[in-house]
Amino acid sequence: MKLNVLREEYFACRSCTDCCRRQMVELFEGEPEKISQFKWPAGDPLNNVNPFSKHGGKTYFAHKPDGACVFLNESNGLCRIHEEFGPEAKCVACRIFPFQITPTFAGEASVTARYDCPTVRRNEGDSHSESLPLLRKYTDKWVPTEGFDEKTRCHLERDQIEAVAEFVATLIGGFERNDERALFIVYLCDALALTGVDQLDRKALATAFLPLKQQVADAVAGPAPDRPGLVHRMAFRTLLALHLRRDEDILDRRAGRVARLLSMIKFVFGFGSFRGLGLVHPPGSLKKAGLFEASPLAATPVEMALLWRLVRNKVEAIQFMGKANRDRDFLTGLRSLALLYPLTLATARYRAANRGATQIEPADVDYAVAAIDHSFGRAAVLRKPFVRTIETLLLRRDDFTRLVRTI
Repeated sequence: MKLNVLREEYFACRSCTDCCRRQMVELFEGEPEKISQFKWPAGDPLNNVNPFSKHGGKTYFAHKPDGACVFLNESNGLCRIHEEFGPEAKCVACRIFPFQITPTFAGEASVTARYDCPTVRRNEGDSHSESLPLLRKYTDKWVPTEGFDEKTRCHLERDQIEAVAEFVATLIGGFERNDERALFIVYLCDALALTGVDQLDRKALATAFLPLKQQVADAVAGPAPDRPGLVHRMAFRTLLALHLRRDEDILDRRAGRVARLLSMIKFVFGFGSFRGLGLVHPPGSLKKAGLFEASPLAATPVEMALLWRLVRNKVEAIQFMGKANRDRDFLTGLRSLALLYPLTLATARYRAANRGATQIEPADVDYAVAAIDHSFGRAAVLRKPFVRTIETLLLRRDDFTRLVRTI
């Protein structure tokens, strides 16, 4: 299988241990048996530990009461399996993290890196191409070779999808405001939905840009509109809560299901705290974030640069549709990228407000991007039909325009 990597993207593990504390590592077939056969030194604490937990018929590494993986050596930040038996002994998920390998077109897959890894967000280390030998060892065994089907491609050909991806990745930076960039994606998708399959090519896209840019400019001209209605505000908070929810707390028994459900309900109605949705989140009050209220906590594209880098990566790698985004089709997946802006802004505003800041700073966005990308395209709940209904509701042109201008 051919693997395609992004240029100018870098990573090298710094042993920060975030992934050993914040990820539920699912084991593939045969891995639990292999790990159970490890012979630990006499007197080693791991001799008497069950290293696995099960949920929904799947096997995961167990975690300690403080949230750390049972195999994390907290004295040096290293994996005990790696220390005792070498890197090849580790499970596949741990070996390839933070890379995400996703099938795209027939016989091909693209490689991106998860933004819930701090080193990925800082873009430090070696080029992704340096990791290709390691990634190829697992691709043929674990990654399906069939490409996007007709329905997922919205009946478009490969060159048409690549033309749109190139168009978005190149021109999104031509807008001076964050809300304009998000609106550009949605307005483009509206135009694509009305374009005949045989009419879509690079020339047609080039011709469409100036009218699209004018539509976006008209949409953001003048004073901000009234905030969305109650149903839309609740729908957005529901979607935000689902992205912030950390089920690993429940699987580790560090949080109860009833308490988590109550936290979700409070959040949807505009109360509560991010901490109620996941122990990884900072404490605070959702009310302080001032969502849908006049707030001085704004952010320019400079502060939000990390978000737009993430969006461009997903577009260039074609990881906004198919397996990379819970089987969403081309248009639905592309539209969902526009929602990353209000979701990230709301999350960054929460952190900034609850630390008493008067301006969103890059550190707030760093936290927000990590929190949202942890779940985007991965969390099983985001595949549910009711989530698609919420996204459709929020992404209607007039409603989305109101959302991004008042969030």
